[in-house]
Amino acid sequence: MLDLLQKIFATYNGTTYSLNDFLYSFSPENPQFVLTTAIAGLTFLIGFLEYIYSFILVRREGSAPYAVWMHTYYFAIDSMGIFVFALASIQVGGFWLFTAASIAEVVWTLFEVYNIYKSIYLERQAIWGDITVGQAWWKVIGQIVVFISVVNLFRVFMNDPAMFKWYIFTNILMGIMTGLFWEKRGTRIGTSYQLAIIICIGTINSFLPSNMWALASPYFTVANCPWFYVTGVIAVFFSIRTFWVLKKLPEKPKVLPNGKKSVW
Repeated sequence: MLDLLQKIFATYNGTTYSLNDFLYSFSPENPQFVLTTAIAGLTFLIGFLEYIYSFILVRREGSAPYAVWMHTYYFAIDSMGIFVFALASIQVGGFWLFTAASIAEVVWTLFEVYNIYKSIYLERQAIWGDITVGQAWWKVIGQIVVFISVVNLFRVFMNDPAMFKWYIFTNILMGIMTGLFWEKRGTRIGTSYQLAIIICIGTINSFLPSNMWALASPYFTVANCPWFYVTGVIAVFFSIRTFWVLKKLPEKPKVLPNGKKSVW
């Protein structure tokens, strides 16, 4: 019993991964190069789709599927990722993965800026009540400042050279908090079964034994980081629970008062 408790609560297989892990995992000399690159590509694609649906829903239904603090949280992480990946690329001589990831982060950050803009100019009263545009901007800026400082502080605390530890939290948050937010809001406006399916697939993909993290570095394997997968089980459960949440919510009309078709 003591050995089991020791393994679960007091064993740390190193403190982090290294940039060299990526140089090998995403290079052709790795026998699993094709698999690793394909899984990473799928993971990035799902992340893009999750935000593309946010575009679609806020434009068509006037309501985004994510809370405004999720937008500011993702903005903090992705905007920092631009610099982290660009500097990592410079440090290792222009490795293609870090360069591509930095460019992808620029795109994600622009997605988040758009959604923050819509939160302020389209959803302001639903989110904060009767406040001005200026007051809404200050609230959003305040959130961003706090999140950026916290993200960078905990990058140091977690010894996270390429933000890889932080990025799994983005998928945990997406899997758990989206359904809870929809449940709290109490309406299907701004929600989508299609998006729920994408989030569920993305959450499962993030925590399979062959996930992008484990393929990139042995630090994230089941043997070396079991809590990663315990958290994954919880996140997958909540992503599946989202379908139950949607089923309970009142159906939205096929054609909305603004004349646009709703999203299934």
